[in-house]
Amino acid sequence: MTIHCVRQPIIIMGMARSGTTLVADLLRQLGLFLGHRKFKDEEAAFFYRMNAIMMRQIHGEFDNPTPMRYFLKDSRAVELTVRSLEADLASFRIISYLGLRQYLKYRSIKHYSKPWGWKDPLNTQTLPVWLHLFPQAKIVYIVRNGVDVAHSLVNLQRQIISKRQIKNQKKSGMLSTRRNLELFGFKGAIRCLSLEGSFSLWEEFVAQAEETLARIDNDRKVIKYESFLANPGTHLIDLLRFCELEERSDGFIDDLATRVNANRSNAFLSTPALASFYDEVKDNQWMLHYGYRCK
Repeated sequence: MTIHCVRQPIIIMGMARSGTTLVADLLRQLGLFLGHRKFKDEEAAFFYRMNAIMMRQIHGEFDNPTPMRYFLKDSRAVELTVRSLEADLASFRIISYLGLRQYLKYRSIKHYSKPWGWKDPLNTQTLPVWLHLFPQAKIVYIVRNGVDVAHSLVNLQRQIISKRQIKNQKKSGMLSTRRNLELFGFKGAIRCLSLEGSFSLWEEFVAQAEETLARIDNDRKVIKYESFLANPGTHLIDLLRFCELEERSDGFIDDLATRVNANRSNAFLSTPALASFYDEVKDNQWMLHYGYRCK
């Protein structure tokens, strides 16, 4: 079931709100092809949908990835999914990733000759499946302090609630065949409405990432978000070579590096409530593993 590609992909993974979008965006500017049709967070529509469908088919979700652990233990179930993904990759649907012009030129992702890949937080869960198809794929894994991740996830869900509340207030006189519950009720990652729930989800994601990486020998770059913010230029040069991208001038790299906001590092320290939460979780095994016992 291996897809014999001219060039194996770069798979970018990491828990949501960990800096994967920042790194993917910079890699795209360095020349890594991340898809013709993308969503706002640098996620290729094709691979984003494949990951989402994979999770949905096993009754999992972004904030409930546990079913993936059971799925990966059953070789028959995995084989069914891998064969289906192989067929989708060979179908006309890959046009959304390659774009029409490149599809007409290459006809298949396996003939694509430039450095390519895709970014999606769910890659952290689905990577073992993709490696059946791309066994020599390179991995870029971004990790960030779990407290900052949790805080960012909570803020995102609060924004979702605010938008639904505004939408609900404007519903008077609105005609629709859909139920009010569908249109205006809460819809989001319920687990991420609290710091505790969000942090526990971070734990699941990093545990899955480390478990997978420990079982494979694929080339990988494990990057701490805070380290990247502190020295983006060095990391960009390292990533450029890792991804086998064309060399860039020092001025180009420096220009990209200046766009990185170093103030996002350990942002929780400036908020008393978050600093207090950090004191509760600083001895968590994964916080210690990544060196996040910073005070």
